[in-house]
Amino acid sequence: MDRFLSMKIFVRIVQLGSFTAVAADMEMTQSSVSKRMAALEAGLGCKLIVRNSRKILLTEAGSQYYNHCLSILKEMDTAEAQVREYSLRPTGYLRVSLPDTFGRVLIVPFLPDFKKKYPDIQLDVSLMGHKVDMITEGIDIAVRIGNLEDSNLIARKIAACQRVIVASPGYLKLHGMPKSVEDLQHHQCLSFTKRKGFNLWHFMHQGKEVAATVNGVMKSSSGDVILECALGDLGIAVLPKWLVYKELEQGSLVTIMEEYQPLEYPVHALYPQNHFVPLKVRCFIEYYQQIFSQKSVLEQIYH
Repeated sequence: MDRFLSMKIFVRIVQLGSFTAVAADMEMTQSSVSKRMAALEAGLGCKLIVRNSRKILLTEAGSQYYNHCLSILKEMDTAEAQVREYSLRPTGYLRVSLPDTFGRVLIVPFLPDFKKKYPDIQLDVSLMGHKVDMITEGIDIAVRIGNLEDSNLIARKIAACQRVIVASPGYLKLHGMPKSVEDLQHHQCLSFTKRKGFNLWHFMHQGKEVAATVNGVMKSSSGDVILECALGDLGIAVLPKWLVYKELEQGSLVTIMEEYQPLEYPVHALYPQNHFVPLKVRCFIEYYQQIFSQKSVLEQIYH
């Protein structure tokens, strides 16, 4: 097990890029991490990493050893997880990556209940505004919104994201009410840049899919930013209903062009391909599938 610990320390050094970060992550002292790394290199008879003032780099030998370590540690985790499953009690660390706004509003509020239900699962949750390399960063589950790109990851749908077209009363007073997708071309539209073709908005209208090319003075990769800009009379936005629920109730935003329905975005939980899916991963996915199937996510959060 001593050799396995040294391998894990080496892998986390590469992933986190800092001895200090690894010490905090693995609850060790920095000197212990340094001694383990030095002993590993001495035992192998070669340097695995080199450090400069800005970052840690792998040597050629280190790169090969790193890939082998990833494979060995993955096999070890799988073997241990399979044995633990005999007790039917999910345990261990679960690293979860969430989209920042969706995670904050719809996933995080239920984490205390999830933890009460599964007290032996130790959660490590990150809110990310960008995609992560799940394998390199050691992520067990990544929640993603929208249509998925082809990958080697397994996807399980946990919810659907209904969206609406909104604007502030102040904006509509200044610029008028659009009636059709053609009208949108003459309005300021606030676009979400995380999607490919972000300036092409798609809708269902009278049973057919239609699209509009839009432009505007503002675009962002953050739903929170687009929401604030819409509230500030900067333009028209297509936003998830769960994000603008309170604003619609209060009247600070209103829905427009209701005969045009923005396409729903699916919400998936992604995890790496493996012959054995850990129980802790299955429990997390099935918990949120149940949460979002019982009643609408809006009712879950706001009522």
